[in-house]
Amino acid sequence: MIATRETIPVYRLYGENIAMHGNAVQEPEFFHLESIPSRSRLHGMHIQPHRHANLFQLLFITQGQAHIEFDDRQFTIGPQTLLTVPPGTVHGFKFSDDIDGWVISLTDDHVREILALVPRLNSCLDMPLCVPVQNHIARQNAPSPAPSAGQLPAPAQTTTTTTTTTDFLIRQLVAEYHGHSIGRLFALRNIIGLLLLEAGRHGELHRDGRLSRQEQKNAKFRKFQNLIETSYRQHIALAWYAREIGVTTTQLNRICKDIVEQTAIEVLHNRLLLEAKRILIYTDTHIQQIADELGYQDAGYFSRFFAKKAGMSPARYRALYR
Repeated sequence: MIATRETIPVYRLYGENIAMHGNAVQEPEFFHLESIPSRSRLHGMHIQPHRHANLFQLLFITQGQAHIEFDDRQFTIGPQTLLTVPPGTVHGFKFSDDIDGWVISLTDDHVREILALVPRLNSCLDMPLCVPVQNHIARQNAPSPAPSAGQLPAPAQTTTTTTTTTDFLIRQLVAEYHGHSIGRLFALRNIIGLLLLEAGRHGELHRDGRLSRQEQKNAKFRKFQNLIETSYRQHIALAWYAREIGVTTTQLNRICKDIVEQTAIEVLHNRLLLEAKRILIYTDTHIQQIADELGYQDAGYFSRFFAKKAGMSPARYRALYR
């Protein structure tokens, strides 16, 4: 059977179908880090073509080789290569047995928030990128340990090695991810931001102005998301969003279904839900005030909307996640 875009599986993480999660309440922020071998070995080092709904991934290869399928493109890469996989991109991998490296997964909403101050980078990351890492930094190793009692101190010695900026950032990310130091989430957010910046700058330098059909869809979906960010509290009809993007409402729905497996109204409602969750978790704002802030005149209607989408009332959600 020849795979079509409709038959290509959509996963959260590879092998974890969306249906496996049902309507379970998800945390407002999503970030996941794992080594490439930890998942690929479960599948014989061969990750079949698939795509993710609303999930952006970064892969960094430190050892071995990977044969990549990106939609209709195929190529092989080696160590010190950074890959970006935007939501909706069909991708598959065949890894060598000695593969090593890391996979970073985060929601597309999180990506847009991290890059809020540099929106131009969003368009650079709409397409999958393969970034050969070449920029190096010097790193000074720790000096020799102090001598024990009765010994003469050895001459002071330090050695300097070089590493790539990306490798350095990945090492910092892994350390922060598994650590518990103060400011951990702040550090993770900013390290990921620097990795996205490095990939986006590469994409900007190597754009040739030609976009594939999927990249055009990604660009339209990105514009839809940007419009939602400025207008979701106003509850504007979908027809307005479609006109602003230059498509029909039907086409907008198809684009959303293709990229994130949601209708356009679901994308809009999920943004409202995300904001409601954040206000419930991080503030003491009364439910009526939250409803007002999100454009609902009736707190009861807002509560019913929230319960339908989140599977529980706003009050219970606040009590559970605070």
